[in-house]
Amino acid sequence: MTESMLRRLHLMCLVAALLATATAAASEQAAHALLEKMARAVDELNYEGTFVFAHDQRMETMQIIHARDERGSRERLVALTGYPREIIKDADSIICVRPDDLDPALCLDPGKSLLGLPGVLPIRQGLDGLSESYRLRLGDRQRVAGLPCRELAILPQDHLRYGRQLCIHEPTGMLLQSRLLSREGRIFEQFMFTRIEFPARVADDRLRPRMQGKGVTARPMETPPAETHFMEPDPRWHVGEMPPGFRVTGVSKRLMAAGPHPVQHMILTDGLATVSIFVTRTDRSEERLRGVTRSGALHAAVLPWKEYQVTVLGEVPEATVRLIAESVFHDGEDGR
Repeated sequence: MTESMLRRLHLMCLVAALLATATAAASEQAAHALLEKMARAVDELNYEGTFVFAHDQRMETMQIIHARDERGSRERLVALTGYPREIIKDADSIICVRPDDLDPALCLDPGKSLLGLPGVLPIRQGLDGLSESYRLRLGDRQRVAGLPCRELAILPQDHLRYGRQLCIHEPTGMLLQSRLLSREGRIFEQFMFTRIEFPARVADDRLRPRMQGKGVTARPMETPPAETHFMEPDPRWHVGEMPPGFRVTGVSKRLMAAGPHPVQHMILTDGLATVSIFVTRTDRSEERLRGVTRSGALHAAVLPWKEYQVTVLGEVPEATVRLIAESVFHDGEDGR
């Protein structure tokens, strides 16, 4: 091969590499724009539909009716399988409607809460910080609930967080399907619409509960003020080794009816995944636990710190809750 041919081959390889880089950057920008559109659509659109949600080896079928008008966002969720219950939500309240003999905790099922679409991303503080911990990639076009949608992958940069596979209806930005995935591709939970419509306006009676009458309870889901007393948090509790991309976004302290000592609560997030840290004093050494538990994608790590119990909870891998739990410390002589 002549020197001229070698130079041309080198130039062609260089051009191909530059084109690939430019294509990847354009795909990332398009994925970012579609994700931003989805984040707005779930709150701003009117929609009625039915979706299935699979998690913890169970499958639930739900109906959702969502309205956005001059009164803000309003929503009604109805369980079509399992225990009968409805959630009525607006800007001021969240009401659970259920049979009197149903455990109130089941209003928070399926999927940690019945407060909205389970597949919707808990995006916090905008999308700008996601690139530090995740890569976005557009995929093929598919069909879900009879509508075309575009696949969008949210890929973790390391082993300390999960990824997501979405399918978004491009004309509206509506999320039609979502999967929560481990780094190895294991599906922890998935959500998918089987039917969805976008009415111009949602009638008020569509947002009123159908479960009424004797034997039915409609109760606000907020914690009654008498059961919780907020206090000034202790600023000397810290996380020594924060997982890359995570930041403390909230700290509170409260005295709760369940125990004699206040609980300090710290919230960490990387913009998508959220981890809670709970710290409380214990009176006896046998009350202090140590270990890790898992329920689906949710991991919890508990460790003692002197006379305190540290609990770390979040939809993140085991390594993440372990790292955080082992890093929590108090920089005073004690944790008072």
